[in-house]
Amino acid sequence: MGSENMRPSLFSRVSKTLLITAAAVALACGVSDHASAQKGNYIESVGAKSSAFFSLNLGALTGRDNQIIMASIRSALDAGQVDAKLPTGQVNVLSFRDTPAMLSVYAEHDGRTLWVDTRNDNQEKAAVILKTLQNAWTHGLNPDQYHVKEIAALLGTQAPLEKAQLELLLSDALIRYGHDMTGMRLPANAIRQDPQSWRKPVAGYDALKSVSGTENIQAALDSFAPTDAFYNRLRQELMTLAESPDRALEQSMPISFSGAILRPGEFHRDVVKLRARMGQDHDPAYGSDRKYDDRLSAAVMKFQRENGLSADGVIGPQTLAMLNRSITEKMEQIVANMERLRWLDAEKPNRYILVNIPSATLWAVENGEVALQMPVIVGRPERQTKSFVTHISGVRFNPKWTVPPTIKNEDFLPKLMEDPAYLQNKGIEVSQLVDGQRVTLDSTAIDWSTVTRSDLKNLRMVQGSGDDNALGRIRVLMENPYDIYLHDTNSPNLFSKQMRALSSGCIRLADPEGVAKFILKGNANWSDGRMQNIIASGRTTEVAATEGIPVYILYQTIWQDKDGALVYGPDTYKQDRRLIEAMKGLKAYQISENGGVKYASLNAESPVR
Repeated sequence: MGSENMRPSLFSRVSKTLLITAAAVALACGVSDHASAQKGNYIESVGAKSSAFFSLNLGALTGRDNQIIMASIRSALDAGQVDAKLPTGQVNVLSFRDTPAMLSVYAEHDGRTLWVDTRNDNQEKAAVILKTLQNAWTHGLNPDQYHVKEIAALLGTQAPLEKAQLELLLSDALIRYGHDMTGMRLPANAIRQDPQSWRKPVAGYDALKSVSGTENIQAALDSFAPTDAFYNRLRQELMTLAESPDRALEQSMPISFSGAILRPGEFHRDVVKLRARMGQDHDPAYGSDRKYDDRLSAAVMKFQRENGLSADGVIGPQTLAMLNRSITEKMEQIVANMERLRWLDAEKPNRYILVNIPSATLWAVENGEVALQMPVIVGRPERQTKSFVTHISGVRFNPKWTVPPTIKNEDFLPKLMEDPAYLQNKGIEVSQLVDGQRVTLDSTAIDWSTVTRSDLKNLRMVQGSGDDNALGRIRVLMENPYDIYLHDTNSPNLFSKQMRALSSGCIRLADPEGVAKFILKGNANWSDGRMQNIIASGRTTEVAATEGIPVYILYQTIWQDKDGALVYGPDTYKQDRRLIEAMKGLKAYQISENGGVKYASLNAESPVR
């Protein structure tokens, strides 16, 4: 939103507008001969565009009201802001997000208004836009960022000055809405993201042009939103939760078991709260109302499955935290996930690989169908797997492993101080450049207690290929600035764990051969037999993929299970929390409360955007 200023006196404001109108009308008489020459002329400077816009059209205007409307629009565009009246009578001065874009579209429209006129012929268009903007909260946005109160107050007005205000507010709102719906709208550094991987929001000119240039306004507005089924599923869930009767149950929270773990058959006074949380009434046939009975534990196991937890009915810290999460918190989790989905390109290719970090799962997709699904190991919280998008260029079989700096410093050096043979036992060779030549060192002869981080930078540690190699037998080649890739592992037992955030950042595959087959499927003369021969040879061999395959490494804390049910997963890296806090500071979303819709943060000031 723009800043708020006191409303100037009606006399001064009207006088100024009339003076502008009179000057414009006089100017129009002198430039009408040049109208045809000006038509379609795109002038880069804002001032020049404004002049071209009005020199073309004012001569053709009829009626004093139209002249007042157009002159008011010109004055506002020259100033880069517009007065906007609220239902209370208060007037805000709102700055435009993209004045040059507005000038360009109006110039191409022969300077005519896009949404209002003196006959009120366009009222239906304005109403459609307003309704869409009011429903922006269902996309995890904040309707008040799009002037909905001001537009609603002006809708249907007969006053020329207010028609001009309505016209400009609608155009500016569409530019803002189009931007926020089509890419990353927050500063990347505030949410620790690299913007290069994510979609750039639609330009203001394109957003306004796409809506104003069609008769089907609703279809144009709908086109800003992602079209995939999962996004729409989350949007429907957000609306459902807003009206959920379970919100009344939040008054009985939090549930606490005095720091203990509650198992089926045990007793606690807060079992009464737990039963209410699960939506059950007490059945005396199952014993005391304080008993954690079989019927209640069955409901808890269902809840655990829906929230990505081990469905054993035992209520430990993780299950208890999920039970105590409010509907509002679940809605905020949806908002964060929808936000990240809008960062992705609208269209995906026919074949791609997707890894979701919180669910520690990989999907290989072909023609809209899942061709391969498997558990993976992702980075632990202190060594996080980054979210990014890149392309897979091929596969390296029997890879060697060059130990990265973090593992050298934090993992290997302490162990080498205790056991100088640690690297030797793992088949890791240590070398150093000496006079431009790489020389192999005897790691057992080094006094590792005197080795500094600076010394480690000059030491290269490489593990040869083989069964003990940390990368296993297969490494996927995918260029990225984080040195993160998909690979096999020599510790397959970890895939059976519920929580699989266990690596140093790379992504370990439960079925690396299946991934390699998917990547190299399009290669001529490629076969399972050839792959097995290469692996059996033990030689490091790279096979380029004929067709580059995109790989999406995403952080989505909500996903669908095999039956299509939504799973509310853990915020493993606290990225949901960071994203929600950043959006709160900008008043970038609204959450529907029991008493109606309110801002996510009532204390944060809305910045000029």
